[in-house]
This record gives sequence, structure tokens and C-alpha cells, in this order.
Amino acid sequence: MRKLSLIFFSGLFFAVPAAAQDAAPTAPPPDKVELKDTTPAPKPEGPAPDSEPAPPAEPSKANPAPSPVTPETTPAAKAKATEGGAVTNVSGPAVAKDDDSWKFEYHGYIRAPMRVGMGKRVADPMYPNAATGTSLHAPVIPDDQYLSWASNPHNKTDWAELYISLGNSWAKGTVSIQGYDFYQGSFANAASQLGVSDGYIDLTPDLGYENVRLAWRVGSFSNKYGSAGKYDAGEYDTYMFGRIHNSGEALHIDYDIDEENSLWFEHGIGVKKPDPSQFNNARFTMLDHFHVGFKHTEAIQFSAHYMDSWSSEEMRTGAGLETGGFTTPLPTGGNTATSIYDIGDGKMWTAGVDGRFDLGAMGYLYAAYSHVGLKDALTVSRAIEVIHASGGGEFGLGMVDNYLGPSCVGDAAARSPAFYMMGEQCSLGNGGVDTLLAQYEFSLTNFSQMSSGGQKFWGDGPDLYLKLYGMYNKVKSDVDAINGIHKLKYGADLAWSALPWLTAAVRFDRLQPNSRIPEQSFSILSPRLVFKSKWLTREAITLQYSRYMYNKRTCNPVNGMPVNPATGVYTPGQEFCAQPPSSPVPPTGFGASPISQTNMRGAPTFTPDENVFKIEATMWW
Repeated sequence: MRKLSLIFFSGLFFAVPAAAQDAAPTAPPPDKVELKDTTPAPKPEGPAPDSEPAPPAEPSKANPAPSPVTPETTPAAKAKATEGGAVTNVSGPAVAKDDDSWKFEYHGYIRAPMRVGMGKRVADPMYPNAATGTSLHAPVIPDDQYLSWASNPHNKTDWAELYISLGNSWAKGTVSIQGYDFYQGSFANAASQLGVSDGYIDLTPDLGYENVRLAWRVGSFSNKYGSAGKYDAGEYDTYMFGRIHNSGEALHIDYDIDEENSLWFEHGIGVKKPDPSQFNNARFTMLDHFHVGFKHTEAIQFSAHYMDSWSSEEMRTGAGLETGGFTTPLPTGGNTATSIYDIGDGKMWTAGVDGRFDLGAMGYLYAAYSHVGLKDALTVSRAIEVIHASGGGEFGLGMVDNYLGPSCVGDAAARSPAFYMMGEQCSLGNGGVDTLLAQYEFSLTNFSQMSSGGQKFWGDGPDLYLKLYGMYNKVKSDVDAINGIHKLKYGADLAWSALPWLTAAVRFDRLQPNSRIPEQSFSILSPRLVFKSKWLTREAITLQYSRYMYNKRTCNPVNGMPVNPATGVYTPGQEFCAQPPSSPVPPTGFGASPISQTNMRGAPTFTPDENVFKIEATMWW
């Protein structure tokens, strides 16, 4: 099936231009470079919402996912973006078709928060001189890891990106520079400065038909499919079918049936090289993806998606002592390889459908269903980022650790359940996740204007704006304790644009990560004030307080210790409280300690915060 799809679409790219009549001539060599005015159009509907976010926070283990924001997903670029239900980055020409001069485009985004968590220090008889009372520190919260099911936008970390393009009516080249963990407010961390993240070329030849358009992207890039928001990744900042991270190509074709209806098709292939560390289960991964969609004016859009990633690289074995089939630390305490080495070729695929509905006076609705299938997926790297997870088993950031259970290491044939905490099994990456997601947006001013026969409201005035959203997951896993569990999170965000320079808002989220362990559930309530220069603008300064409310904040330690001091293994019952992410945020995040990062997902190493304060600056251009 893969070979047939590759042959068909490769042939299609060359066959369609050949059949076109009066095709445009080859663009002349550049003889003049001009700066192009790229002032974005106002972002419609609602108070200036936060721009689409992005960074994962795992710099010590894997390269974080780049930000979802790109020039092609900003409001300014929406008019030239490819049509259809999928949010894709295969963009249109840099200039009008009758202008072959070369021009620059420059886009960017910055999010710079000051975040402070508040805790309490108790007296310790062993350290009588140590300070007690209130503690101020970097937030210790369960939703701080971007590539984690619990991720949500209440307290995102910092992020910046720049996209620079040069192009004409036929071709456009783009390079991005991205990074996070800003040095002036943190410490020098080379892993967080990503440098050049994307580099690709878009070709948009004139086929000679008014109702057919073609765009071909080649290079290293990250297209997105299944975003819940109108112009961003939605209130959970994730992708229902996948955001690809690859070097490869993507071919997109739009076909206008008539003035109101259109079809689009997209197909791509690519590869992803993982971190070659012996501690990483993931291997070199191939990618093949296909998408199709239908659009009726701006009111209704449907799309269907299939994405397939697989690994067939040689296994990596590590040095060190082997005991009972496990590669263990050397007696000197040195690190040894822990990656899997007795497993078949891995496979991870996603499929599903979604719909977008502009309901006029009644607002906007997005709804989607997706299925992620996994077979020995521990070795599949992060070619596909989907529903808060990146790949199959790359460190603790993938589908396995986020959904199926603690990932296996070493020799699969000789694993002893007693090696793992509480006698749990470990996962080889076999199972699947079914997901439903919906997001609804309603503007009171828009309802008032349109229901009385007026025009659509574009945000340039007072408004009361409501967003409702939720995501449900059902998990099938090769780990008995995880198989069949349900995950559910939902929430609401209410914003009142009272003045051109002031918006008052409040957001509430409820998260239930394990239907069998209600003690792990928690809620977040975040009132905030947003300051800006006018109704519609590019910048915002946000003041926010977040209250975290846990069903059970801490687990019961054994003899005052979170682990058995003789074995270093968590004891039964430790999982019945709020849990850190499967791959915590080092060096200060919830669960960020050596023990908590050894596939023993039990007691947290820190007490999670109840109170977090934030001052944040955001801007897009």
C-alpha cells in the first residue's frame, strides 16, 4: 500500500503540470530583493487570545518539539493557506502570480512568562538552622510537561521563534530559528537553544487552470493535522491526527468544484532521525501520510487522515552488567545503556476524521475522532506528534509512557515483573488509543450583531467570549493495570473585553488521568487580567493566579521516606495521589529526580504546588 501511494502521488506531481494549458514560464533569476509588507490581518472573533503555544520541556533527554506557530498559521497567512479541514503548512506563493520579483517575509512569536510557585517548608530536627515557612520556587505542577497528557495552557513555559522567507510567485524558501528557557531569566542551557529548526522550499507552479492549485513542500518541516482552533492548535494545544517532524516532502492539491465547494488532497513521505543515545528506545523512523478534505464556503469543512510511521533499523545493545536479562548500572555507579534490544520492528499509525463548523451567530465548533495504533512502538521515534505525545518510545515523551504504561528496557524475553514497582508489567508499545475531542466558541457581541441582521463581529469592540472544550481517551494496552482505562479532561474559558486595553478572564480545567485511580485527578482555576494597546493588536501582558486543587495531593510515604531505602523501589499504594508526568521537567519540575526517571512511576519526589503566580508577555508578528 505504501509503495502504491508513493508511486501514484509522485507521478501525479509531474503529470498534472504537463497536462495544464498555458503553464507559467520558469521564474527569472533574482535581480532585485525587496522587503515586503507583511502586516497581519486582524484576528477575528473574540478578545486577542494567546497565540498558539509550544515548547515541551525536556531539554536533558530529547530535543523539544518546535512551536506550533508558523507563518502559515497566522491570521495574515490564512488567506493564502491551502484550503480544507487539515491545518497544513504547505503554503501559497510569496507574491501575486503576476509579480516574479523576490521578496522577504518575516514572522515570529514570543512568550516570556515569569512564573513563581508557592510552597511551605516544615521544620526538620536534623537541620535546626534551616529556614521554615513560605517557599518561593520554580513551579512544581503536574501540567508543566508539554509532551504529557496533563498538558494545558494555564502555566506554559517560555518560547520564541523567527521564520524568515524569501520567495516569488513560483518558489519560497523558509528557515526558522527557535528556542526556549531564556538565559536572562534562567541559566545557560545549550539543549534549549534549538537553533535552525526548519528549512524548506515551497513550489507553487501555475497549472493553467483557475480551479486547480498545487503546492509542493520539500525539506525539513513540521506540518500539522487536526488542530481544534480556528488559527491555532486549540485550547489543549495538541493535534488529533499528528504534527509531523521530518525531513521529506508533502504535495498538496486544491480543486474547486464550483464557487462554494472545493476538495483538497495531500500526501507526503519523510524520515526522522532520533537521538542516538543508548538510553533512547527510538530508532530511525520512516513516515507516510495521506489526507483528503471537503470545504463548503467558510461554513463547513470535513477531512480524513491516515498517517503511518515505522522503524526497521538495527538494534542497539549496551555495555554493562546484565542481571536477569537487564542491563544494570555498573558497580561504580556509572551509567549504562537501558534501551530496548529484544523487540521486533516498530509501527505507529493514526487515522480519523474531523469537522469544522462556522455557525454564524451561534459561534464556532470543532469535533474530531482519532485512533492511534501501536505495534512494538517503543522503537518508533517522534516522526508523529499526536494527542500530547511524540512518537512511540523516545525517552518518556511518546505514546507508550504517556498512555500504555512504563516502557520496557533491555531484554524483552527475560523481563521479571518483580523488577518494576509494585510488580507492574512494562509496555513494549502494543495497544491503541481512541480519542474524541471537541471545542466550541461563542461571542456574545457576534451573536447580538448577526442575529439582528448585522455583520460578523471581528473583535474590534467590547465582547464576552466563551470557550468550552474537552478530550476523552480510551486506552488499550499490553500492561494489564492500564488496559481499558479512560482518560478525561474538560474545561471552560470566559473572557470579558471590557476596555480596548483591558480584558478580564478566568479559565477552569478538570483533569482525570486514570479512571481506576480517582486520587490522581486534579483541577485548575486561573483568573487573569490581560493588558494590550487596543482592541485588536499583536501584544499582550497577562497577570494570572492559578489555584491547583488535587483529589489527593501527596502519597503516603513509608517510614517517612518516599521509597524503600534498602531497594530504592516504590511501595504499593504510592500511586494513589497526584502524579508527575511520565517524563518530568528537569531540573526543578514535578518528579524531576534520578529515581523518578527510571520507569518507576509512583510517588512524586516533590509535593506539587497549590498556588502559582505568573506575569507573561506575548507577541506575534
